[in-house]
Amino acid sequence: MKKLSITIICICFLTVLHAQILKPVKGSGNIQQASSTLVAINDADYFLAVAKVTVKTGKDNKELNSKLIVRVYPTSGTDNYQKGYMMENYMPELKVWSTKEFTLPQALGFDQAFNSLAHYRQTGVMVDILYNTQGNGPFFGLDAWKIDEVSATLEFKDKNGNPHPTMPSKTIYFTGSDMYLDFMKWHLFCKTDAYFNTLPTFITKRE
Repeated sequence: MKKLSITIICICFLTVLHAQILKPVKGSGNIQQASSTLVAINDADYFLAVAKVTVKTGKDNKELNSKLIVRVYPTSGTDNYQKGYMMENYMPELKVWSTKEFTLPQALGFDQAFNSLAHYRQTGVMVDILYNTQGNGPFFGLDAWKIDEVSATLEFKDKNGNPHPTMPSKTIYFTGSDMYLDFMKWHLFCKTDAYFNTLPTFITKRE
């Protein structure tokens, strides 16, 4: 009889313990936690929305009335320089040791799809600066402009103005001792690879 009582007590204890284990926690009940779903980012849905170029002038200034053109666009593609961002015919002086930031407007032939982040990640970025001293007084042929640094800040957004989740903005710096423009050496090119790493700058001469 004593053994039977002990057995009954043990069974009751295990039944209560089992019920406590199965009892839902207050506030959680049987609610299932929603699993988080990762949404793939499509770089083709994000475009270059803002292009800013900053130029640091060195020991030789850009003269007043010398025309300056600054452009940003994908490195490759048909008529690529006409489809990005462009500031034309900037005339004011850029003094020695000064820094000037330009927010570029869209070029007349701007193509949004051509300026998608997906395209830039295929071709890289090109920043070009054209310095035209013609017409700047009788000594325009002797005018020169020393650039110490060029930087480009690029902002990528979707059609609704939302920034790219992982790369909303990218600033790229270009430096080089050869960035010296004059009447003949008038066109500076600063480019990156497809990973936005800078490549050596180069200058083309007036034909």
